[in-house]
Amino acid sequence: MEGETSLGGDIITCDTTVLSSSHARVVVPENIHREANKQLDSKKIMAKGETMNTVPFYKLFTFADSLDHVLMFVGTIGAIGNGLATPLMTLIFGNIIDAFGGTTNPKEVVHDVSKVALNFVYLAVGSFVGSFLQVSCWIVSGERQAARIRSLYLEAILRQDISFFDMDTNTGEVVGRMSSDTLLIRDAMGEKVGQFIQLVASFIGGFVIAFIKGWLLTLLLLSSISLVVFASAVMSIVIAKVTSHGQVAYSKAASVVEQTIGSIRMVASFTERCKL
Repeated sequence: MEGETSLGGDIITCDTTVLSSSHARVVVPENIHREANKQLDSKKIMAKGETMNTVPFYKLFTFADSLDHVLMFVGTIGAIGNGLATPLMTLIFGNIIDAFGGTTNPKEVVHDVSKVALNFVYLAVGSFVGSFLQVSCWIVSGERQAARIRSLYLEAILRQDISFFDMDTNTGEVVGRMSSDTLLIRDAMGEKVGQFIQLVASFIGGFVIAFIKGWLLTLLLLSSISLVVFASAVMSIVIAKVTSHGQVAYSKAASVVEQTIGSIRMVASFTERCKL
């Protein structure tokens, strides 16, 4: 039994015993229909305001081993030292300014300023060591844990039934999530943690030095802290929402690309078989 298919004005004749053209007309619409149902379900979930399950931040470090704990501890010490370098630098700079007006003798001024300026060298060496330990230890630890999470995620995906890929997800979304989400997890448990500890150390160290040197002026400047905290909170919320929407858009785009390439490959193979 033979069938004829028209494509771009050309008549292609093929043997249905080798390839059924009706089968080709059924497979592609099924894929499109399944993808449309997934998008419709996701829109319904978003309309109802349902959110995905989340885990606390500290549970990201569940997959850390003993070496990762050592790296994180050393990186934390380095981040604290690197954070304290900023308020100490302002303190040394203030001492230099005081050294200029401490005496009227030019020779004594040069001697006093040089003696205080030498503290900048010590501070630079300490800041270099602290920043090196902070960046290297946290990045290495984040890379190790992210690689372990990626491997376990792949093992969990491979253990799923075939119906999971038909109803809940698809190949494009799995690949997109594995490549993009693990990078965000790596940054969240790696370099970003070191930067957070560094900034907290700078914040606390700056207030300690400020209250020691001038508590009255410090209390006056504390009135602007509420505005800074409010602006930072709003900015962090907006960035988190934009990042979440971006990840969803990337996963949908990866799914569409995977379906499109798969359909093109299928149509091309059917056309070549018909020509044969």
